[in-house]
Amino acid sequence: MRDKQKQKVYDWEDSQSWMVKESYLSQDQCHAVIKRLNKIYKKNVKLRFRNGRGSCWAFNMNDILIRNEWGRSYAVLLHEYAHCVSNDRHNGRFVSEYCLLLHHLHPDQPNIKDLVKSMNDANVEFRDFERTLSRKVLSKRLKPFKAVCTTPIPEPKRYIKKRTSPKQRVKKLLDKWGEFYHINEYEFYRNKFVNINEKEYSGELYTWKEVEECLLEAIEQRLHEHEDYQWKE
Repeated sequence: MRDKQKQKVYDWEDSQSWMVKESYLSQDQCHAVIKRLNKIYKKNVKLRFRNGRGSCWAFNMNDILIRNEWGRSYAVLLHEYAHCVSNDRHNGRFVSEYCLLLHHLHPDQPNIKDLVKSMNDANVEFRDFERTLSRKVLSKRLKPFKAVCTTPIPEPKRYIKKRTSPKQRVKKLLDKWGEFYHINEYEFYRNKFVNINEKEYSGELYTWKEVEECLLEAIEQRLHEHEDYQWKE
C-alpha cells in the first residue's frame, strides 16, 4: 500500500520549530519517554537504537527503532509512537494522533489552532481530533516532557577491544618478566626459537603463538621456583 502523504508530512515537520532532527536526548532519556507513553496508553512498545543516518521506524505497533545519529529527540519519538497508536502510515489518522501528542506532551506544546493552520498550508490531510485515541487518554492534567538543551549529544561509541598479535604479547612478556625471572636463555630470531643454555637449536620455524606458550610456561616455572625459594628461607 502506497504511503501517499509521507513526504508531505516530512516537509511539514521540517518547517516547524518543534521538530529538531538532532540527537539531544540520551538513550536513557528516550527510554524514559517511551516508558511514560506506554503507561499513558497502556501499551508495551519496545525501543531500540541503531547507528547511522538511515530512517527511524515503528514496527507492528510495538517496536520503535531510533537512529543514534539524529533521531534522539522528542518530536521524532512522538512521531514514531503515533504510528504505534494509529497503526497507520502517514495518513490523516496518524497525523491527528501525532498532533495531540505534540500538543499535550512536547515541551513546546504547539497549540491545535497553529498545527491545523500549518497543516492546511502544507496541504497535509488530518482527521477529526475528537475521534482519536489520544483525545481519550491525553488531558491538560498531564505535564509535558521536561524541556532540555537541544545541543546534540554524540552517539554512543561502541568500545572495540584492540587486538594484539602473539608477537606483541611476547614482547610484553619479555619486558615485564624477562629480567625479573632471568628468562634470558631464549633468543628470538624472526620466528625461530633457540634455547641457548641447553645448546638445543631447532631449524624449524616456530610461530609466535608457540613462542608465547613457551614463555608462559617458563614464567610459571620461575614463579614456582621463586616461591619455593622464599618458603625455604
